Amino acid sequence: MGLLSKYRVRTCLVDEGERIELQPKQLEVFKSRSDIAFSGGAAGGGKTALATAIAADPEKLENKDYRCVIFRRTHAQARNPGGMVDETKRWYPTLGGKFNESRLEWTFPSGAKITLAHLQLEKDKMQWQGTALTTLIWDEVTHFTESQFWYLMSRARSTSGIKPIIRATCNPDADSWVARLIDWWIGEDGYPIPDRAGISRWFLRKGGDIFWGDSREHLLDLYPESDPKSLAFFPSKLTDNKALTTADPNYKGMLEALADPVEVGRLLHGNWKIKSNESRLFRSEAVLDCACGSWRSPETDQNYLIGVDPNFGGNDFFVFQVWKISEEPYQLVYEYRDRNQSIKGSIDTLSAIIDAYNPSVVAIEKNGGGQTIVEGIICKNPGTLVQPIVTSQTSKKINTDRIAIAVESRKVIYPSDWQGLQEMLDFSKLTREAIGNHDDCVMAWAVGFAVLEQALDGGLVSPTLLY
Repeated sequence: MGLLSKYRVRTCLVDEGERIELQPKQLEVFKSRSDIAFSGGAAGGGKTALATAIAADPEKLENKDYRCVIFRRTHAQARNPGGMVDETKRWYPTLGGKFNESRLEWTFPSGAKITLAHLQLEKDKMQWQGTALTTLIWDEVTHFTESQFWYLMSRARSTSGIKPIIRATCNPDADSWVARLIDWWIGEDGYPIPDRAGISRWFLRKGGDIFWGDSREHLLDLYPESDPKSLAFFPSKLTDNKALTTADPNYKGMLEALADPVEVGRLLHGNWKIKSNESRLFRSEAVLDCACGSWRSPETDQNYLIGVDPNFGGNDFFVFQVWKISEEPYQLVYEYRDRNQSIKGSIDTLSAIIDAYNPSVVAIEKNGGGQTIVEGIICKNPGTLVQPIVTSQTSKKINTDRIAIAVESRKVIYPSDWQGLQEMLDFSKLTREAIGNHDDCVMAWAVGFAVLEQALDGGLVSPTLLY
């Protein structure tokens, strides 16, 4: 029996005889004839497994000209544990796939290829200019910009004889362009309308505007030279994925325990219209655009700045960062983040990094036991300019505004696997704290940049301390 038949009975053979099922809701998406199909809703609906299966449609893999790309927004997201790289490694070897680690590309016996790629920067979409792709799959499509999605749609073309398709998985995001696109499938209460699930609608996009029609023929009557496309939305929720709820019966409880009720509504219940009353300080597009740096060893004749957010005990982390500020964009090149080491151990680690990078200034938050760190570093690194920073709610606002402006103006870069990315995406403009998450990386950065001007002048100018 061919593997496509196995998909149709909800079964696919994987690692050494282990069997993975495509659930009924996943199978509906797999068999959809729409040009574009969105699938998603609550967390745990099996979106990553579905995307992996759609990409490796066995009938298509027999065609030597088949070309598929699975997109994640960042390179790190594709390689996250349990992410797309791990998922494809479970399935594709049994289909004869050979994986190129450096290219993140699978090649199959026929010559068919499946590539795992990212569009971390807005401009990265242009790297696909001139390509012809049979299948485009967007994993967590709300992480991408609208212009990236529509530009790559123009790459969905093929001479292989296979009809090009676009598939996208997503979690609800009321503020996203995706929410506007699939609004017809969503009720006033924010939940998918059951009777519209999986129904295809025809549309045209002209000049950035979308025109919907009752049928392809209806749109062709209105715009004879056009090429209407069909779009369907398939809602999913945790209860649709029996494989996950059986393997991890605690997953639902983990979602229920989320600190932010808005996140519970989105990720557990799949609501597309629920919003937080608190806006975020950092725009997600700008945050991801700046995530193009790399961790770097010390270099000679460079200007460095260190910011320290010392926390001891509890769930918070002791964090310090090294920023290279010799020129713009300023680069995060090193970070220490730990909550298990002793105060002495943290001081010793910080002292060693100071010796290695020789920063112009070391800014240390004085609150919460920071004075102990200040005194320890002054003792161990007597030639280093150590600047204590006393923070208050007012200074916290000013200092975090400073780094938000730096992100928005693209004056900073940092590695794509930096923990601070998620902290920024969760950081509240109102409370100046991460909603339901840590903010230690953001605060170490804010402390450091409080003395940025001083550090740019080689530590010669006294900073204006913010109280």
